[in-house]
Amino acid sequence: MKTTLDALHKNAIRIRELRLRSLQCELYMVSVVDDLGQEHRVCDQQGSPLSFRSQLAAKKPFKGLGVAKTLLVHDSPYNEMIGVSHGKVDAMVVAIANPDQDYS
Repeated sequence: MKTTLDALHKNAIRIRELRLRSLQCELYMVSVVDDLGQEHRVCDQQGSPLSFRSQLAAKKPFKGLGVAKTLLVHDSPYNEMIGVSHGKVDAMVVAIANPDQDYS
């Protein structure tokens, strides 16, 4: 599912969890999980996913929205690169500071 920052600021969706997905070096995409456990990708007005150049930049638009849990999600291609496993490898998930807890 998709949502916009405007919809989030108008409380159309209550944010239970903010997820920053690390795609490449210094490139992050953001999604939110609502009270029903559904994940919503955060997009611009044209429907394109928003991307950010740092964790801090990705969290700034969510200040004041009462995010209780923020996670950094990183998929690693290491096993694929060295030919160890062809199966799905779970992403590394790390809890990080919430937008309202950052010193920015």
